[in-house]
Amino acid sequence: MEKTMGPAGVSAPGIRILGTGSAAPAQIVSNDDLTRIVDTNDEWIRSRTGICERRIATVETTRSLARAAARAALASSAIDPARISLLLCATVTPDQASPSLACFLQRDLGLREQMLAFDLNAACSGFIYALICAQRLLDPEGIALVVGSETLSRRTDFTDRNTCVLFGDGAGAAVLEPAPVPFFWSATACGDDDALSIREHIRMDGQAVFRFATKALAARIREVTEKAGRAVAEIDLFVCHQANRRIITHAARQLAVPLERFFMNLATYGNTSAASVPLALDEAVTGGRLKRGQRVVLVGFGGGLTSGAVYLEY
Repeated sequence: MEKTMGPAGVSAPGIRILGTGSAAPAQIVSNDDLTRIVDTNDEWIRSRTGICERRIATVETTRSLARAAARAALASSAIDPARISLLLCATVTPDQASPSLACFLQRDLGLREQMLAFDLNAACSGFIYALICAQRLLDPEGIALVVGSETLSRRTDFTDRNTCVLFGDGAGAAVLEPAPVPFFWSATACGDDDALSIREHIRMDGQAVFRFATKALAARIREVTEKAGRAVAEIDLFVCHQANRRIITHAARQLAVPLERFFMNLATYGNTSAASVPLALDEAVTGGRLKRGQRVVLVGFGGGLTSGAVYLEY
C-alpha cells in the first residue's frame, strides 16, 4: 500500500470516505421564535451570524441522533457492519458520562465486540480530531465509523441572548477505510478555559472566539494544504465548522478563495459543535457539491481552544 507522510514525518496510509450520514431533530426553532424568549430579532441574528434557524431536540437524544446518522452512513457505504473495527464518537454533550456514547452505539448497531470504541472531546474540532485518530489507529484491513453528535440545546442558557441564538442539535457520521490516497492533518490546542466553556451552561467570550477562529481557520487550511503539496486554490471544496458566516467569509478573503468553494449550511442548523463538520460533509455529498476524486479540506475550531484540519481526496 502506498504511504503518505504525516506532519511528524511518520509514514501512514491515507483514508477513503466510503459513506456519510446525518440526522437532526424534528423541531425547527426560527430566529423569530427566539424573539419570544430573549431580547433579539431576526435581522440582528442573521447579520451577525448568518443563522436563520436551528434544530432543537425534544424527544431526541445525543445517542438517538448518533444512531440515526451512523445507520445512514453505513447504508450509504454498503459496508457490512460486522466489518467495523473502530468506532469513535466526538461529543461534548453525551447523555451520560459512562458508559460512553461509542459503547452504546456499538450495542445499538449490533457491531462486533472485538473493536476499539470510545468517545473524544475536542469541542467543535472533535470530528476532525476523530478523523486523525481513526487514520492513526486503523488496521490495514479495518473499517472505521466516526460520529459527531450533540444536543447543545440541553446546555444552552435560553436567557443569554448572546449564546442561545447560536447553537443547535444534530449528528453526522462517516465510514472510513485505509486507502493509498493522500491524507494530511494539522491540529492545535492552546489550553484556554475562559473563551468558550461548558459547565452547567455554555459560556462564551464572543469577541475572543471570533478573533481566534478567524486566525485559526485560515492558518490550518494553509498548513494542511502545504503539507499536501497543494496550493489553496487547487482545493475543490472546504467544509468548515459551521459557527458563523462572517468567520468563513473572512477566511475566504484571507485565502483569496471564492466563497462559493466553502460549503455552508449554518443558516439551517446553527452551530452544532462536533456534529457540524460531518453534518455539512454529508449534505455536501448528497447534494452533489462534493464528488469522487475531488480534493477537500475539512476544518474545525472551538473550545479548548482547539483547531484542526484534514486534507483528503474524496
